[in-house]
This record gives sequence, structure tokens and C-alpha cells, in this order.
Amino acid sequence: MGLVSFFNDFSSEMVLSVFPAFFTSVLKTGAAALGIVEGISDFASNIIKIYSGRLSDKTQKRRKLIIVGYILSTLTRPFYALISTATGALGLRITDRVGKGLRDAPRDALISLSTDKKELGRAFGYHRAMDTLGGILGPLMAFFILREIPLGFNTVFLWAFIIGLATIATLFFIKEIRLSLPSNGWSTAKNPLSERFKKYLLSVFLLSVGTLPVAVLLLKAPSAGLEIATIPLFYALTNITYSLSSWWAGRMADKRGHRKTLLYGYGCLLLSYLALFFVDGPGAIALGFLLYGLFSGLTDGIHRSYAGKITEEIGRGRTYGWLNGINGLGLLIAGLGGGIIWQLWGPAVALIFGVLFILAGLIVFLSTQFKNS
Repeated sequence: MGLVSFFNDFSSEMVLSVFPAFFTSVLKTGAAALGIVEGISDFASNIIKIYSGRLSDKTQKRRKLIIVGYILSTLTRPFYALISTATGALGLRITDRVGKGLRDAPRDALISLSTDKKELGRAFGYHRAMDTLGGILGPLMAFFILREIPLGFNTVFLWAFIIGLATIATLFFIKEIRLSLPSNGWSTAKNPLSERFKKYLLSVFLLSVGTLPVAVLLLKAPSAGLEIATIPLFYALTNITYSLSSWWAGRMADKRGHRKTLLYGYGCLLLSYLALFFVDGPGAIALGFLLYGLFSGLTDGIHRSYAGKITEEIGRGRTYGWLNGINGLGLLIAGLGGGIIWQLWGPAVALIFGVLFILAGLIVFLSTQFKNS
């Protein structure tokens, strides 16, 4: 799964890293349109995640859902070269995110089921590291293309599709894992939504609402007078830090606890906001995106591995369906709210929006006692 995610993120992050420039230079729109497109497409994805997780538990055909999801996303990428409106971008992003919705919960369940609970942090840390390594190379390749071909977005989209074909090729090496269902059927399997897990989901939701999307934060670069071609570099910096910290964060969570690791992560996010919004210059912007990458490494895989520790194996698909769905709903609000607030009232107000929800989420998280956390 690590290799599959590497190629997929190489491809998808090539596209996503140029989205801010593509929206402003070609589609002639701004932060609000970008936030709406990302928010609505992520909403569609996360609704599907809940049902795909449940379906993967019921049918035990996780591999098929994973394959269909990755293929659907890959096939959207060359069509960005044909669109000229934000509506067209929305249609393609929804299709892409539907593919993500189909595959994410079954994929996380498959990783979790193939790993000992004591090493879930490392397993998800490794997966996120491979995922993000692709996310480093994608923006770098996009940068070099745009440096050689100014506004060469169509070339970026074509290469993203070609690399995406490698994702499809590696999919067929995935092996299915089947569990022994209760004798009286799947429907009687223990509901993963225990009170402890519900409180955890609430904290995840609030923290997600406060996490402004990196696609929106990247608008800080051109607004500071930097060249459009530099945007993928800042995105790559985020992903480099994310990749390097993910494996280390997984080990830390297994040894020292998930609570402490997550608190460090959200501390980095708050520092990232301060660097991006209160300090001028390319150095401050670079520091802000470096801290954002560290935040991602310290939280993304850790949220997933912890969910695997506190739920039953038989309902693992539903666990990750709900986790990814609730997280995505929060990111939808962050994308819509953050993008619109940024465009109407400026980045400072968007910052306040994010910080308030981060603090609320941390209060809920800290007030909930998690065993062995």
C-alpha cells in the first residue's frame, strides 16, 4: 500500500500544487472559488467514506473498493487541460474525491488489520511517509515544468496522468484480508461507535475545522509578491517535512503515547499560522509551511493509528469510514469558511477562525480520558 500511495500522491499533488495558480491565472477566480471547489469535493468524498467503510466490513472485499477508487481518481487528471471554468474544475474534483472516498476507509482498514496493535503508529507512519514522498516529488516536478513552460498547466496535467498509471499497475499486488464473521452474521458485530470513540470523533471534527487547507494557505505566496512558479516549492517543503516526520511520529506515538504526539502536532499548526500571518518575507512563509508539514506528520497517521487501537477488528472499516468522514466534514467547513473569509475579510480573520476551533478541539481532547493514550 505504501508504493501505491507513493505513485498516487506523486500524480495528485502535481495537480493540487498548481491549483492556486491555475485558478487565478486560467480560471480567473480567487480564494472563495478555490475553497468552495475543495470543500464541496471533499464533502462528497467523506460522505462516501462512511458507506465504503461499512460496505468493506460487510462484503470483506476491501481490495476491490481500493482498486476502483484509485482508478477513478487517476482517470480525471488529463481532463483538467480541457476545462475553462470553476464549474468544470468542481466536476473533476468531485469525481476524483469520489474515488478517494471509495478507497480510503478500506485501505486504512487493510493496513490496520495486517499490523499488530502495538505497532500501528509505525505502520501508519510508514504509509504516510511513502504517501508524502510522492507528495514531495509531485510539486517539484510541477515547479520545473512551470519554470520551463510558463503557465504550462496542461503539461503538468498530462504528466500527472502518466505517473498515475503506475498507481494502477501496482494496485494488483495488494492482497485481501478476510476476517471470521460472527456465526449469526455481520450485522451483529460490535458497533465501533463507543462513547469513547464518539468523544474522540468530536475532538477530531473541531480540530479539522480549525485546520485551514494548504491550498488556501498557498495563496499567501503570490499575495506577498512571490512568483507563481514558487508556489509548488512551498508545497514541496510542506510535504518534505511531512514525510520525514511521519515515521518518527509513529514511533513516538507507540512509545510515548498518542495524546502527547497529537498535542505537539497542533502546537506546530498554531506556530505555522503565526509565521504565515504575522511575519513578512519569503523566509517566514517558508517557516510557516515547514511547520505545517511537521503538524501533518505528527497528527495524520496518529489519528488513524489511535482509532485502530480503541476499536474492534470486525468493525474496522466502519471505524475508518466514520473517522475519515468526520475529519472530512471538518475540512469541508475549513475549506469553505477559510476560503470565503480570506477573500471577504482578509487572512487575519481567517487565522482567528482557525485558531478558535483548534483551541476548542484541544479542550475536548484534553478533557477526555483515553486509556493507554
